[in-house]
Amino acid sequence: MSTARKASAGRAKKIAGTRKIRNLTEELTRDEYELGLPLLDAAVAGVILGFKPSDRDMRTQAQRCWEMLKPRLNQHLLSEDETVLPWAKDAGGISAATMKRIKKSHEEMRTQIGKLTGVSFEDDPDKVVSVAGKALCALAVKLDDLIDSEEMRLLPALRKMLFA
Repeated sequence: MSTARKASAGRAKKIAGTRKIRNLTEELTRDEYELGLPLLDAAVAGVILGFKPSDRDMRTQAQRCWEMLKPRLNQHLLSEDETVLPWAKDAGGISAATMKRIKKSHEEMRTQIGKLTGVSFEDDPDKVVSVAGKALCALAVKLDDLIDSEEMRLLPALRKMLFA
């Protein structure tokens, strides 16, 4: 293959990669804006259930919030960990300290998610719901903090890399 064709193929691959990252950052931004009220609802239900797990209304609210958050969290963490962060690391636009902080936050969220996996807020005993409620509240707070951090640091850095 000629040098010109190799350069052209490399440039096309880079453009496609950049387009993919641009689309993912737009999707992540959109998801973060849509999570505001469900996170608040999850935190409120979780904290109440942590102390009063017999509250049927809060059990229903917690179940609804968890069912809505679970697929978004999985997709968000997967998109960032497997696509966005490796791309940003290779592009050199994010410091090692920032990358470490993001990965630590993701691990903390996965720990809380693990405490919620398999829990039925509506059917499980009070003792299980109490622990899960506290985990749901902690997850909502951690996710809200992570969203704020990403809006202030990660997304602007990614946009700067994409549009430079």
